[in-house]
Amino acid sequence: MAILAASAYLQRVPTNPIIMSRFAKLSWTIVKWLFYIVVGLVVLLFLFIEGFDRYIATDRGARWLFKNMPNQNIEINRTPSGVRYVSIGDEDKPLLMLIHGAPGSLYDWKSFAKRADLYDQYRVLIVERPGYGGTKPRKPEPSIKIQAARILEVLDKEGKPAVVMGHSYGGPIAVAMGAMSPNMVEKVIGVSGQYDPDNEITFRISYFINFKLFKYLLPRFIWVSNVEKLTHPDGLREIQPLFAEVKVPVVLLHGDSDTLVPYENSPFLMNLMSGEAELITLPGWDHPIHMTESDYLVDFVLGKRVMPEGADETETLGK
Repeated sequence: MAILAASAYLQRVPTNPIIMSRFAKLSWTIVKWLFYIVVGLVVLLFLFIEGFDRYIATDRGARWLFKNMPNQNIEINRTPSGVRYVSIGDEDKPLLMLIHGAPGSLYDWKSFAKRADLYDQYRVLIVERPGYGGTKPRKPEPSIKIQAARILEVLDKEGKPAVVMGHSYGGPIAVAMGAMSPNMVEKVIGVSGQYDPDNEITFRISYFINFKLFKYLLPRFIWVSNVEKLTHPDGLREIQPLFAEVKVPVVLLHGDSDTLVPYENSPFLMNLMSGEAELITLPGWDHPIHMTESDYLVDFVLGKRVMPEGADETETLGK
């Protein structure tokens, strides 16, 4: 009753137009300044991200990123075409190559590369894909086949074959490398890989920022990854005939709760391959396995086949 009485009283009180006008102006001023603050914070965030990316793209930045590696020799190398990669470990050891997704950088593999026992068995090569980090030229390369060919130059420079692990966008690149140069790729490990051109998640914002203006407004690696994202289906269709030509062993690891690359991509690839292939389904795991479950991946490449609880292992040999 008190609330109703107060409401009736307020309805009888004449509204002062001057007060209402001042209130409206004050409200608009507050909204305007909040907008400026939000825009300013976003700009500062983008500047920080771009600055960090540019620093890591320098050789000094790359060395800083991996400065706490467990007593290992770290080298910064480049192929003749400009692909930059970090090599860690003894030159006499077998090679393990790591390929990041989109977006991605050397940072993706930092926690993975910290495991000291990894270097008892491997010399690790961490590659920056075309368009990212210190790799030149600093522009998107929409062709997965061309990316695979350029990254194979790393193994030509090293002079011996490698186990190649690719995450997300790096997955189909690794598989293509196995088909294109089986003498230089011992084994392919695809982690949360995108292989089906017709089963890809694309967020609406990707189309919104697909204008040249955003090339100059966004951090470079975000722009590069967006170009890759929108051209990815065509790139996958280009290399799809290679999937059936892979003769090296292939292992696919994929979480069935992947929110960025649908799990069904890995069974799709399994159905196209004719050689030795294995799919390990990781229940409840999401997309960035290489970062959130790096210890599991290290154990896996070291041959410690400890399966997560509830994991499903499907194997096809010479299908």
